Amino acid sequence: MKHAGTNTIKTERLILRRFKIDDADVMFRNWANDDEVTRFMRWQTHKDVDVSRNIMQEWIESYKEDSSYHWGICLKDGELIGSIGAFVTEIDYCANIGYCIGRNWWGKGYVSEALKAVIDYMFSNTDIERIEAYHAVRNAASGKVMQNAGMAYEGLARHKFKSREGFEDSDLYGIIREMWEEQYEK
Repeated sequence: MKHAGTNTIKTERLILRRFKIDDADVMFRNWANDDEVTRFMRWQTHKDVDVSRNIMQEWIESYKEDSSYHWGICLKDGELIGSIGAFVTEIDYCANIGYCIGRNWWGKGYVSEALKAVIDYMFSNTDIERIEAYHAVRNAASGKVMQNAGMAYEGLARHKFKSREGFEDSDLYGIIREMWEEQYEK
């Protein structure tokens, strides 16, 4: 499978870039330590900056491989407000997208903008065939993000993942290469 790695992506309001170890403090402060932000995540709220630093170090190490896709979501002024990643299953030519953004930036369209940019990047630079994402049914705002980025609702998956609150029924969204190409023909 053709990979492109984590390269900088610029949008109208955002810069998606590789993480640096210095970002751990900002990650902890802006989103990873907030119980409300992490409520529906598969991971626990970070109790101290060392947890954020360890995650950051794993992501940085993963950049050695072109099959790794972990971006920091930054405002144009450079402020790091969240993260977005694509987790590729090569045998299926499929990527699952996950994202998280600090509460101070909710409802401003930043995640939809970042997700759309990552979808465009993956379809433009790799030979991925399908991109999917899912969210806890109780987190409807995440579904709006996926819709706004051009993904189509595909169904309900019961107990799709386990958050810290228990097993989550999830809405699944997807976009295939053909759908993405059609969006640009209009």
